[in-house]
Amino acid sequence: MSHDAERLAVLARECRASGVARRVLLLHLSALPQHRTRPHQLRMARDALMPLSAADRAHLYCLPNEDLAMAWRGQADAALQESLDTIRHLFADDTGPAAGPGSLATVLNLPAQADTLLRTIAEALRPPLAPVAPPPHATAPLDTATLAALENTLAQASVDRFARRTPVCAATADHRFVLRWEKRYLSVAELFEALLPDRAPTADPWLFLRLTRALDRRMLALLATPAELRQAGPFSLDLNVASILSAEFLRFDAALPAALRGHVVLNLCVEDMLADPAAFLFARDFARARGYRLLLRGITAERLAMFPRHRSGLDLLQLRWSPALAAAGVEALLPAADTVVLSGADTGEALAWGGAQGIKLYQGKLAAPNHRSPPMG
Repeated sequence: MSHDAERLAVLARECRASGVARRVLLLHLSALPQHRTRPHQLRMARDALMPLSAADRAHLYCLPNEDLAMAWRGQADAALQESLDTIRHLFADDTGPAAGPGSLATVLNLPAQADTLLRTIAEALRPPLAPVAPPPHATAPLDTATLAALENTLAQASVDRFARRTPVCAATADHRFVLRWEKRYLSVAELFEALLPDRAPTADPWLFLRLTRALDRRMLALLATPAELRQAGPFSLDLNVASILSAEFLRFDAALPAALRGHVVLNLCVEDMLADPAAFLFARDFARARGYRLLLRGITAERLAMFPRHRSGLDLLQLRWSPALAAAGVEALLPAADTVVLSGADTGEALAWGGAQGIKLYQGKLAAPNHRSPPMG
């Protein structure tokens, strides 16, 4: 169903770019009470949309939250009215304000309402809120003894089960996304849930920094194994400056295949630049000499003016989307559009803002690759 969501988002963006008209009937089944969303009733709801299946270029999309979307081209007024009448009949008993028949079905006209459709898709992709339950133990901050024990455990145990990947994609001229590289990382949240469920990893910033250095070493050791690098495509890593100057990084660098030289991005933290500028510059020059591309992460609207890319000597800046970013009016401060990675691309607003600035690289739920091989250049 998430694949359907991605395909529908692609259709919305294509219509917005080309001006080609489509109509979309959204059936908001997620708004129904739970007793009205049993399997046979969901099948009846799907059947209610079938009159539209004979329309030109008609296609049914099933979204992750059980909402349905039927998209088509051209006039199909009679079929549309038949579907709406059936929906009203099926759900006539649901008269509550959240699930009344009139609010269950929405008809959108593309391209004018493409952003509305993208927002709906983003909402459908959000995981449902888990019920709030008290933790089994009081959550306490890390202390030095606990962190030392954790570091000892990490040094000896396999961390493969905590290794994760997330795509960084480029927007193409036809408004699709293609994979440029994968961000590789160890999930701190899942690691603590498994090993230290009663501890809060970020409560003490200095101990958390020490923890991230230990995780850097484990991730570098994991990636230095032949099995990991043999089939690897372009990827990126969040690394502390101290980690780039470590023995683990040298072993990783020695194991890196020639085909990946120039296609690995090291994501450096702006706090490292502030804490020790000399060490930061040394690590930057060392990494660049070894052929790595460098990205500065942790850039906010407030920091954009303080850390222009051309002064940092780095290849890329990562900027995290938020509505405050658009409100801050930072457009004049942005570096060349092809040097910005917009993370948090989870909503239509984020993609629309990034597109208006000419940004090409995105990371987030709506910036999903179309199952193509990552380019090496």
